[in-house]
Amino acid sequence: MSGYELIKYALSTDSRRVNESINAFVLYNDRALDEAERILRLGLEPLPLGVKDIIYTKGLRTTMGSKLYKDFIPDYDAYVVKVLKKCGWVVVGKTNTHEFASGATSTSGLFGPTRNPLDTSRISGGSSGGSAAAVAASLIPVALGSDTAGSIRMPASLCGIYGYKPTYGVISTYGVYPLAPSLDTIGFLAKDLSWVYRISKEFIKFELVDIDFSDLKLGVPTWFKVPDHLRGEYQDLIDEVEGKFLDYVASLGCEYRDVSMPIAEKYAWKYFPVIRYSEATVTHLSNKERWGEYSPDVRKLLEKGLEYSAVDYLEAMAHREHVKDELSRVLKDVDAIITPTTPIPAPKVEDVLGKEDGIIRSVLTYEAVYASYIGAPAISIPALNVRGLPVGIQLICNVMEDSKLLNITSLITR
Repeated sequence: MSGYELIKYALSTDSRRVNESINAFVLYNDRALDEAERILRLGLEPLPLGVKDIIYTKGLRTTMGSKLYKDFIPDYDAYVVKVLKKCGWVVVGKTNTHEFASGATSTSGLFGPTRNPLDTSRISGGSSGGSAAAVAASLIPVALGSDTAGSIRMPASLCGIYGYKPTYGVISTYGVYPLAPSLDTIGFLAKDLSWVYRISKEFIKFELVDIDFSDLKLGVPTWFKVPDHLRGEYQDLIDEVEGKFLDYVASLGCEYRDVSMPIAEKYAWKYFPVIRYSEATVTHLSNKERWGEYSPDVRKLLEKGLEYSAVDYLEAMAHREHVKDELSRVLKDVDAIITPTTPIPAPKVEDVLGKEDGIIRSVLTYEAVYASYIGAPAISIPALNVRGLPVGIQLICNVMEDSKLLNITSLITR
């Protein structure tokens, strides 16, 4: 279908009927077809876009998934939306999010849970769950998300699509409601890698990276195995995912090796929460008198941020550089790091409701935290099938090596 036809389908009765069963879109842009026709008259192809509901869209309600902003209509577009509109992209609608993008399940927020199109009894992941579900259900080919602790990659893994987090800072977050500003990254979710390239090229100058598949070297980090204290009730599932992941890497036919990353193991998972929770708490301090109106799990995480001192925060920031330097050393011997994207497939909605701030959050985000901590580019690739459900494979390259990351993705998914 042409871009115009894709936009027309996204707004159709059939598409909206599908959306009713998954709760991916929470608002449609009634002016989308008019905008598409205007773009056609300019000689451009209009292209459809879903936008996570923490990203400002001029004249379109943007709620952050919170009752505090249920009637908020921005008077300007976020940077990412403004650039894409100039290039012919049309906002079809706003996609559901965990409240304030502060969760891994997309079950807490103003509009209720987003459900996984592959099994509507299960979650879509979060916090970009609406974007992931809309893409996985083929309502739209590509959508915007934000990623602070895996919020693009993790729902992409659970919904069986691509989820790309660029290098931190490559795309401005101006006009995006912040969670943790030194971690927040804008990225893309798509069903086909060609759409990832198509939208990314509006922001990233891709260069041909001379890597032949026969020369490709992948590193399996020692940290990919989930620590014992997180396994609990998910032990069997985690074992199965880890086994299928290793079988997948072996089946690729390229060279791979285990890589030891002791600095990451010592610091990344210890200090990432300090940054993430401290910055989120600062972001929301101006609303502190209204924290009682937040979803309980979101409020608890903000309260947790109050526990850290300035010394804790500065130490966490300092060790971030040591972890980043270690990755640079490792990538002198391999082209990319490879891990599962999530240690488990999508759990059932009923099993996470009311437990969003519990172990499920730590389990779902475990593999994603590393790249977020150091701002490295990472992508989730649909690859594994575990008990009939998708689980993604994650590739990580060095900071500013986005071209290399996507070229490697093309090599192993051809």
